[in-house]
Amino acid sequence: MMAIGPTLGTGLFIGSGQALAAGGPVSLLCSYIFISVLVYCISTAASEIAAHLPSRHGTMLTHTYQYASSHLGFSLGYLRWCSIAMLVPFEITNAMVNLCLWDPGARVAIRISIVTAVIFGFNMLPEKAFKRSETAFTALKLVTTIGLIIISVYLAVRGAPESAARGFRYWNEPGAMNEYLVDGHLGRLLGLMQCILCSTISFIFSPELIVQRAEQVDSESIPSVLSVARIDCIHLFTLYILSSLAITVVSPSDEPLLTNHGTGAGLSPYIVGIRRSGIPILPSIATTLIFLSSVASGRSFLYISSRILCSLAECGHGPGLFKLRNNCGVPYISVIVSALLSGFAYLSLAMSASVVFNFLMYFITTSGYISWLCSSIIYLHFRRMTAAHGFTPANQSRVQPYGAYFGAVACTLLPLANALAITASSWPVARNSIPAYIAMSTFLLLYFGHLIIVSSLDFIWIARSHHVVLYAIPTHRPDDLPSFRPFSSIPPLSHNIPYRY
Repeated sequence: MMAIGPTLGTGLFIGSGQALAAGGPVSLLCSYIFISVLVYCISTAASEIAAHLPSRHGTMLTHTYQYASSHLGFSLGYLRWCSIAMLVPFEITNAMVNLCLWDPGARVAIRISIVTAVIFGFNMLPEKAFKRSETAFTALKLVTTIGLIIISVYLAVRGAPESAARGFRYWNEPGAMNEYLVDGHLGRLLGLMQCILCSTISFIFSPELIVQRAEQVDSESIPSVLSVARIDCIHLFTLYILSSLAITVVSPSDEPLLTNHGTGAGLSPYIVGIRRSGIPILPSIATTLIFLSSVASGRSFLYISSRILCSLAECGHGPGLFKLRNNCGVPYISVIVSALLSGFAYLSLAMSASVVFNFLMYFITTSGYISWLCSSIIYLHFRRMTAAHGFTPANQSRVQPYGAYFGAVACTLLPLANALAITASSWPVARNSIPAYIAMSTFLLLYFGHLIIVSSLDFIWIARSHHVVLYAIPTHRPDDLPSFRPFSSIPPLSHNIPYRY
């Protein structure tokens, strides 16, 4: 369950409110099932590569260079670092929205500063101390999630004060599927699509975290990587699908507080349902638990992003400064640089926290779609390369390679659907596509920027080599540029890895 620990609270409690308001209860449940299938396809694809050739720096980083290109590896590595680091201000904003601090003001700045300092302080703890605290916070978030599910079931059976049990009443009142932007069946389809886009934040970067944990569970038992990833996927999907079902029975989709009266993110559906129940103290307890879950997720994402940056430096794809560690084993430079992105949470001083929540959410989800798309492409390259050598990896999932094709198509269409929202007649809807364009532009800038720099260095090296030959000086390429040299298109296969002929 440790693999899903960081993602708990990331939009599950707050982001699900917008999804419910856009699509309705049936659309919310369908969107969680759809994304669960998508995440399973991506996770098993990456797990196959990890089982084939484990790497101490992680499958999602090392094998992108090995089975694709150095340009894609560089751009995808830094996009993942940036996106996961952006999850820290997202979680801070999530906490502010949960506290109903929607309007800019001094009290918002003070609370953002306190939460940021707490998150940074935890990440400066020694590695062992942080991992022990991670277990405790994961248990807290699991108890919160399961507890809210139980409370939702109880409220559905108990009903509101002085009324009968409501059960699935909200599926009929106001309706099972909402119309979004336009009327009729097209409106319901758009509502489902918007519901998927808003629900993705609950699953974002889950495949990367699941595979990373599977590699760390038993790095010496290669066949266990795929099975561990499958078990984690089942845990994740069970918890999230049950949560989505609980949300549909605890809160109506036409509640204005779910979207802060159309501004953006609003109250959690759980809080809305608990408030409607009229039970004293319970709303304060639920608000506190959701707040702590957001803070705990923020500290986990800062840890993960700083380690990604450190791994990039250790692999030779970043400045050596990022791999420096203090006496406690903490890569403090990477932690500081990753923590600087937490400053985006202070955008809540210029605009509503509900709007900032959406800006960060759509940037992160679009970056996640790009990461999943590239993971599918890398897996297909991996299958082609192993087949070219006449080998079949011993650990294969039954859904592959069809799952990789499904992942590639879905992760191409979803960001395009988000980008096309800019044509909507409503400005609150259209502005949500701006972060999608920023995320796409960031990836393209990283990719083509690396391509241009590498091409320039290769040209300089070739020119210098020809010049050196005239003076009878050795013409080998200098060893100070190994990280910029593209990997071979078909890497050699290690003979100590199990294969099936």
